[in-house]
Amino acid sequence: MQSLNSLYFPQTALPRHLRHCLLLLPDTLHLLQPVEADDTETDKPSDSDLFMERGICQVHTPSPLGENRDRFLCLIQEIRTRKDYYAEQLSSLTLAHLSKEQDSGDHSSQAIMTNLLDSQGLSCREAEKDDQGEELWQARLVLALAEILDREEAELAEKLSEIDSDELALFQELKGEMEGETGDAEDPFAELLRIKAKMGQPRPGSIKRRFQAWKTLYASGTLPENYWLWTTCQEEAAELLINSYEARSGRISVPLLLLDLPGQMYLREEDAMERIQAFQKEAASLRESIKEQLAAIVKQGHLDLVDPVALLPDAGILARDWNEIVDYHFPEERFGRRKLDLQFLANISLDSLFRAPSASRKTDDLGHGILAMCRDEYR
Repeated sequence: MQSLNSLYFPQTALPRHLRHCLLLLPDTLHLLQPVEADDTETDKPSDSDLFMERGICQVHTPSPLGENRDRFLCLIQEIRTRKDYYAEQLSSLTLAHLSKEQDSGDHSSQAIMTNLLDSQGLSCREAEKDDQGEELWQARLVLALAEILDREEAELAEKLSEIDSDELALFQELKGEMEGETGDAEDPFAELLRIKAKMGQPRPGSIKRRFQAWKTLYASGTLPENYWLWTTCQEEAAELLINSYEARSGRISVPLLLLDLPGQMYLREEDAMERIQAFQKEAASLRESIKEQLAAIVKQGHLDLVDPVALLPDAGILARDWNEIVDYHFPEERFGRRKLDLQFLANISLDSLFRAPSASRKTDDLGHGILAMCRDEYR
């Protein structure tokens, strides 16, 4: 039986409602984490226990922090509890990194990082112990903070998901009745609609910064295997990877397969697991066929001509059969829809795109990769 493992990027933790959707096709989903786990900890997030315990989701830290782990976590905890105090500096850190004038003035990324580390008595020189450079520490910090923001946004999204269209219509009706009474007072309903409309929209520049931080963490060490299937739910991150591929290879990515996925699953972990397993049981032969055909594609030698029809002639049939089973187990009227867009990147392994040429094995450049982009159905 063909096993399909996928590496998820550039997020370091999966929002609960997306984790369930992404686990329909691969057997395991692997994530990087900026800080290694401590087996003695008892405060691990309860919403990940079930998936972690069964090995469906697995996490890796390419370069463990070791003796500096506790001090780094103290810094993150302080930032988490004092977000207002650090917000301006963290915003400047992102802008400084993206600016062409990073080396000028007190707003340089190095100066800001130094201030953040000094708040915990951890100098940049200490951060460089055991060959862990300042760039890697900045990457860890960016990824850890982005994870905090993601978690808070996911909690808000889950609460807002409980407000359906009928309730919003009722709010609008109440608003009309209250207009004569409130005068020029702020409109809480309009604010709610603005918040809901902005949920899930990436913050300007944040994806690029996060992508670069993830790339730095990835290249800092090794992983259990060289994954040929990478998955993301952030279209800008997918575009950054494809741009890197096209610049290196002189080719464009080619579409292989387009599959339906449920849009969101705000369910208890046990209920979500039950639905995933029911789907995978009914789609067992289909999933096996897809996995075998994808694996056969990436195992091919150098390709001078890349024809998606020749690579996967059954793409239309596979998508049709897959979508029918998704419709049965996850009705669109309840779960909504997302698309899993599989793009083929020929002749260069995904691993080699994220490492310096001297760090990649020559044989890696002769490999192939597949990028799975999970996106909203309507763009």
